[in-house]
Amino acid sequence: VFIAIEGSSEKINLFFSAPEEAPTTRGFASVLHAALDGASAEEIANFDEDFPSRLGIEKLISPLRVRGMRGMLFRIKRKTRELVG
Repeated sequence: VFIAIEGSSEKINLFFSAPEEAPTTRGFASVLHAALDGASAEEIANFDEDFPSRLGIEKLISPLRVRGMRGMLFRIKRKTRELVG
């Protein structure tokens, strides 16, 4: 999945691109977009890293897939830190 961000510390915009052949990844990207697009850098930095567990998806999909969603969240946080420095 390709993740890009732009904006400022007040408002971060997220952009995702994932192949159509990866519906689970596309779904994760959609959920993270809905949760974080337009948030401030501080809100993203403080966003709960246990978000996938709070959604209850750990009961529905494999641990490897859950790690994939967490990995996307970590990348969003890292890219946000790099953007706002």
